Amino acid sequence: MSAMKEQTARSAGPDQPLDPANIAQLTAVALRLAMEVSVLRDRLRSHELLLEKHGLLSTAEVDDYAPPSDEQKVRDAASRSLIESLARDIGPL
Repeated sequence: MSAMKEQTARSAGPDQPLDPANIAQLTAVALRLAMEVSVLRDRLRSHELLLEKHGLLSTAEVDDYAPPSDEQKVRDAASRSLIESLARDIGPL
């Protein structure tokens, strides 16, 4: 089989079987994401409760907030960094 056909066969779609190394990598990524989300949820909830308790901010204001473009760029860069980190964890497939 040519290299091109072999690559096409390996990347045929989501139903292809994964070898144990790939499964371990995907599991590591999923666990990292779950831990990150858990910590962020706890901290975010704490911030929201403290701000509301002190009358500084309501959850509706948070929901309606649209960041200025320079802040959006910072957020986009952070998102990209996370995605790249996860891609490194998965490694070449």
